[in-house]
Amino acid sequence: MPERFATVDEFLTAQQPQRRADVESLRALVHEAEPGLTEIVKWNSPDYTQDGVDRLTINAAGKGPVRLILHFGTERAEDRDAAPSFSGDPGGLLTWHSNIRASLALPAAAELDGERDAIISVIRAWLAEV
Repeated sequence: MPERFATVDEFLTAQQPQRRADVESLRALVHEAEPGLTEIVKWNSPDYTQDGVDRLTINAAGKGPVRLILHFGTERAEDRDAAPSFSGDPGGLLTWHSNIRASLALPAAAELDGERDAIISVIRAWLAEV
């Protein structure tokens, strides 16, 4: 059975050094985009709530890049066949999984500085969606 984490610190301690660095990079981007978010552990990962609604979750599972999942929690109906209406990603950073859920892969370290402002802009635009 996979380890269950009660705190973000426990989650971070369990990560391999490079994975932890990647998670910390994403956390910094989220905090810069919106310092007022509440950071908790949900779905066994760092999760960010806005006004009590889960909006962002860091996914560090697997071997691929660490991803930021953008979503509307579990209260809103999700349609995997419907097109998203979100227009806050002019650079095409998001991969869409449904009409209300997308993921953003953390760029390689060499590319992160060049995409930093665009990532923060996408996060802010997502959090402005209601």
